[in-house]
Amino acid sequence: MKGLSLILLLPLLLGACANIQEKKLLGKWQAASLMEDGMPIPVPPSEIGFEFFEKGYYHFRSTLNYREAGIFSVSGGLLYTMDTINEASTEKSVQILNLTTDSLFLKMNDEGKLRVVKLFRLK
Repeated sequence: MKGLSLILLLPLLLGACANIQEKKLLGKWQAASLMEDGMPIPVPPSEIGFEFFEKGYYHFRSTLNYREAGIFSVSGGLLYTMDTINEASTEKSVQILNLTTDSLFLKMNDEGKLRVVKLFRLK
């Protein structure tokens, strides 16, 4: 009986953890560094940033005046985004390596290369 109770509670606990992570993401984030395969990428980090809003919306800006906006969610340590302003967009996912009140580290695979973006929260 205890085992059954734990199995029934597990989805609730996982959902609560994702909800806590989503709440931690809310706000503006600015890139501090961008690494690819362990080497710095020569782009100004100040051009890269996220803003996460309540109800699951986000904005993203990057180099070359690239912009993205849409919906986001967190599940199992992954951040999922779906751009709704650019045509032919698909859902993307990146791994959340670290998320605290003031720092966010994201890991992604960009055309076979490991990329890590370290961001800090703007006040």
